[in-house]
Amino acid sequence: MPFEILVIVALVLANGLFAGAEIAILSVRAPQLASGVRAGDRSAIAVQTLRDRPERFLATVQIGITVIGAAAAAFGGATLAADLALVLADAGAGAYADDVAFALVIALISWLSLVFGELVPKSLALRYSRAYAYTISRPLLGLSSLVRPLVWFLTACSNVVLRAFGDRTTFTESRLSRDELRQLVEDAAKVGSVTPHTGDIAMRALGFDDVRVAELVVPRDRVVAVRRGAPVEEIRRLLLEEGHNRMPVHDGDLDHVVGYIVARDFLSLAWDSELIVFDDILRPAYFVDADARAVDVLRELQRRRIQMAIVTGERRELLGLVTIEDLLEEIVGDIFSETEDDDDAIHWDADGSVVLPGTVQVRRVNRALGLHVPVGPDRTTMAGVCIALAVGIPAPGQRLVCEDGTRVEVVDATARRVRRVRLFRAAPPEGATTDQSIG
Repeated sequence: MPFEILVIVALVLANGLFAGAEIAILSVRAPQLASGVRAGDRSAIAVQTLRDRPERFLATVQIGITVIGAAAAAFGGATLAADLALVLADAGAGAYADDVAFALVIALISWLSLVFGELVPKSLALRYSRAYAYTISRPLLGLSSLVRPLVWFLTACSNVVLRAFGDRTTFTESRLSRDELRQLVEDAAKVGSVTPHTGDIAMRALGFDDVRVAELVVPRDRVVAVRRGAPVEEIRRLLLEEGHNRMPVHDGDLDHVVGYIVARDFLSLAWDSELIVFDDILRPAYFVDADARAVDVLRELQRRRIQMAIVTGERRELLGLVTIEDLLEEIVGDIFSETEDDDDAIHWDADGSVVLPGTVQVRRVNRALGLHVPVGPDRTTMAGVCIALAVGIPAPGQRLVCEDGTRVEVVDATARRVRRVRLFRAAPPEGATTDQSIG
């Protein structure tokens, strides 16, 4: 029996070696790897080769883990369980000896596989990624060449089945999932591989793919626009009073936006209105659907080299606008200018509640307070949440309950809008100050 246990432990450790290899190779810092490649380090070159062509090691890792896991289970069930059943029978287990032995062997192999085949090697691979990757890279690169025919055969078999579903697969799909990446980032922040702030940004970036523009839009009633052909004095007044660097331009109403102007361009118009006409500084508007992905809009704004997009609904009506700053704030947190006031601050009260402007975005509130208030096309702000829950404009003092259990009280409201709300929770977060910015 000791020999059988040693065999199983060896198989589990081999499984752990493969499990940690993927994380180690993907976690090596690029500057360190580049330095090793330039120095001609063969291990560094092997790591770079595996990273450049991930299918060369992802398939090998997946096959190794599967084969070794199956071998450990089969060997344990065929040999160790039989030997253990004899011991239990002698101990008085009687007719139940085989069943009890099999259950104990399964429990033992499962425990060994989880601890020494998954958790421990992955943690070590994350903490000592460079040493781990350099040690395993060359053998793994050689093994990947040997199993290439097997990879092709398994992929072909999978695609035969998937063809009936109109799909196909490759071994590159075995790369880390988003949840696994989040766990890696969280672990890296805990052990100090990255700073907590960097980890927080990375976690937000990983979730940015699911964010829709409707969740970040500045609503229509907060959009400050100028009519086309407005006199210089009117535009100057709007710029001075509102303080915006960019303003949409409409031809009659907000549902007919024709472009936007930049304050810097307007200075040229105001400086010498005889040489420059209003249409000379009018820039074309970029329209996006409210259901568009925020990451796609951010990329398009970068490509077009513009800072603002006009968000429209199903009937092409204007719902609001979104700026590149709004999109970036979803990843890095609030970005305040030198002249921006603190209207979006959280004020902790003694009773454990928090008072917020109705215009504050729900996503910001959830992120700042750790809540899970549902977000939707008509619930992008706390005012929208209150209106949706009350099925109309709620009266001041009315209390509502969100789907996640968060209690909301309308502090100030008019016949047309909700100006201020109070959220209730069990207790303020630890270390919270009297005045803390959202984000």
